[in-house]
Order: sequence, then structure tokens, then C-alpha cells
Amino acid sequence: HLVQAAALALEAAGCRPADPDRPGYRVSPTPQPEAVAVREPTPEGIRACAAALERAGWQTSEHAEPRGGGRCVLASPRRV
Repeated sequence: HLVQAAALALEAAGCRPADPDRPGYRVSPTPQPEAVAVREPTPEGIRACAAALERAGWQTSEHAEPRGGGRCVLASPRRV
């Protein structure tokens, strides 16, 4: 459910999901049960996704991908 929740928050903020015809963000599960990974092909897109999730109440941190040299955002809902 976290993947869907993150995707909804990103779409509500105006971020564009990837599809076969255009680049955009992709949200995927991680080995950490309370976190998702958000990937976007551009540095600006990664920052925009992180900012959108933070505004929606998520905790985010940017990380280097272990393979390929790209970056991703790890995000988890804030605990109250």
C-alpha cells in the first residue's frame, strides 16, 4: 500500500509518472517494509519528487544507486 500512497501523493502534487511514451517517476517497494524508492531520470525530477512527498508528510532522503550511478529517493510516511 505504500507504493500506491506515494504515487498518489506525487500525482496530486503534479509530478508525472513514467509511461512507455515519456519519462517520469517510478515508485517501487524496498527491502525496508516502511519505505519506498522513487526514481526519476533527471536530478530536477528527483528533487521535485522529494519536495512533493515532504509536503505530503513523508520523510525523504536522496541516495546514490548502487548500480548505474543514478540517484533515488527513499521515502517513508512520518510517524506521529
